[in-house]
Amino acid sequence: GINAEYGGGLVKLCQVIIGANTLIQAAIPRILSDTPPEFYSSTLTRLKNAADIVYTELKGVPQLKAYMPQGAMYMMVQIKVDQMGDEISDDMKFVETLITEESVFPLPAGIFGIPNFVRLVLTVPEDVLREACRRMAHFCDRHKRKL
Repeated sequence: GINAEYGGGLVKLCQVIIGANTLIQAAIPRILSDTPPEFYSSTLTRLKNAADIVYTELKGVPQLKAYMPQGAMYMMVQIKVDQMGDEISDDMKFVETLITEESVFPLPAGIFGIPNFVRLVLTVPEDVLREACRRMAHFCDRHKRKL
């Protein structure tokens, strides 16, 4: 079958190189010296705006609690699983179901030892962030615990 024929090659393609990337390491000094300061300030402004958007969009969702980042390119959001239906028992189930139903893919923070949180990337365009937040809000409303 296909697994026997290609399985080994696919595994090798998916493995991450552990260790330094010497090509990038060699380029770092020039990248740092030749990058204009405006790049850094505009990047920080974009990240701050993105964080403000996500925080504002999610603060009205009772099942979620967003935490404003302190200089990161992502935002941590707590999933209040006690306010979700029984089908959402943890961050992994939240993400699996959210991907299936809404095509939004946050990173389950349980993989970092932070259960019942997700990590949202802030480097995407603002309209994409707003749409992702809207979908997450609808998802949480559909899956909220029934009283």
